[in-house]
Amino acid sequence: MFSDVYLFNPTNELAIANGDPNYMPPKRLLQFEKDLGTMPMFFAKETDIVLVHKVPSESFLTLWQKAGKKLPAFMKEDEALSDLAFCQQPKGFLCPWGWGPSIHRRLNPLKESCSDEFKSSPIAQWTESLREVYSRKTAAGVLTEVLRTAGENDWLLPLDESPVLCSQLEEITRLQSKWGRLVVKSPWSASGRGIQMLGANEFNQSSRQVISGFLKRQGYVMVEPWLNNVANLSLQFYSEAKGEVVYRGLSSFLTDAAGRYQGNYIRELSPGLSADEKSFLTDYVPVVRQLLQSVLSESIFSHMYHGWLGVDLLLYRDAGNKLRLHPCLEINSRYNMGALTLELREMISPESDGRWEITFDKLGRFSQDIEAQMSRFPVKVTDGKIAEGILPMVPPSEDAQFGVWLNVERS
Repeated sequence: MFSDVYLFNPTNELAIANGDPNYMPPKRLLQFEKDLGTMPMFFAKETDIVLVHKVPSESFLTLWQKAGKKLPAFMKEDEALSDLAFCQQPKGFLCPWGWGPSIHRRLNPLKESCSDEFKSSPIAQWTESLREVYSRKTAAGVLTEVLRTAGENDWLLPLDESPVLCSQLEEITRLQSKWGRLVVKSPWSASGRGIQMLGANEFNQSSRQVISGFLKRQGYVMVEPWLNNVANLSLQFYSEAKGEVVYRGLSSFLTDAAGRYQGNYIRELSPGLSADEKSFLTDYVPVVRQLLQSVLSESIFSHMYHGWLGVDLLLYRDAGNKLRLHPCLEINSRYNMGALTLELREMISPESDGRWEITFDKLGRFSQDIEAQMSRFPVKVTDGKIAEGILPMVPPSEDAQFGVWLNVERS
């Protein structure tokens, strides 16, 4: 079996928006990419390879081996891509976190040695037509089709509250008069970035500058009403570009007040939901799942894309305090944290619960904190599964600002 090659490039949507094959992410996002470079190991098999900025320490690898993870090999990206023997070695698929013009340039030395299946897939070459697969406009089209297929009801987002494409500031102010509080999103961004919140009577100079920047760089924005968030969920699908998508699982995630992603709960539903909220999700998430699977299978995602599709859902309360479900807030056409959670869930005891989170602090702080937490809450493995404890999901390092920790608790 040929090895697949993984690489963590979470800025692929920004690279798509930029369009330059030589795109370089902002400094902080570049740091994020380096610090979390080992994250694809949760998708990779023992025979696979993960390209990283820095090879993880033996202590980190041993920690995860004891936790039951069969680890792939790790290679420094710059060394691997300049090693002629490695470049010519037969491979299966190239598996960056997400595709775009810059990652195609970076991984180009490896393409010729990949499998015929990879070479014949729609992700093997970047074309301008692929750009729309990753846009919020395309996701809004899926949402509209889901709402039309479902018909008028009192538990889904109303059709007239769907996102609206705006290319002028004046169009946004008109929607503000109609909806009050707004969420303005750039067409290509991820993890809560590229989002601007506007109050009912707020559109100050700072907001105008940010949104004008979106319009100048990307041509338009998607505008939608602010919703009273109760819980964030993600339905995971997979496309092999053969005309259908398959369902893989459900997860729930955490965001901050600005909508930026923070982490995931291990189990399907977040803790703290009321009985009526749990009952609502139990009744209606399966309906949305079937609607999405049908619509996605008829969309460009099933023909022009190969890989994970993470569809974010929002449980919210409307103006009358009635529960409703937004069935397609985002579509993440890439490896994503919800999909990673499904992989992680397989390693954790079914009798246990918990969550994992991404942190940001001064250099070396994560390394200090995680060491103390691991001493207080050591990992315990039962029947080959993690039953409880805290452990790092990326190597702790004195030169890292970002970290990821997993906290598993017995239910």
